[in-house]
Amino acid sequence: MIECARGHTARQHHQGLQEACGESALPYRTVARWVKAFNEGWQNVADMRRPGRPSVSEEEVYALATLLDSDRRHTISCAGLRDRIRAYDCASHSEGMPGHEKNCITMGST
Repeated sequence: MIECARGHTARQHHQGLQEACGESALPYRTVARWVKAFNEGWQNVADMRRPGRPSVSEEEVYALATLLDSDRRHTISCAGLRDRIRAYDCASHSEGMPGHEKNCITMGST
């Protein structure tokens, strides 16, 4: 971000990353996208929209598991999380919380 404020280009950022990280450096397209976002006023990359399925936090999975435990009439669909939770997300976090697997649905079963 400091380098963006100094006016360095995406190419300069990418070259610096390649020098520092070698083959582990981010692809140029990613660096260019971040430089553009910072130059447009973004403060951190957590604010950036990204393609693909939205991430699901541990807290969201736990909250859903708690909701399903408290009232079995709830489903992922009616909880408004159908598009954010997949069956394996629930199942992988339900150890010690019996019964969650039967409340989990896959995207194809809606």
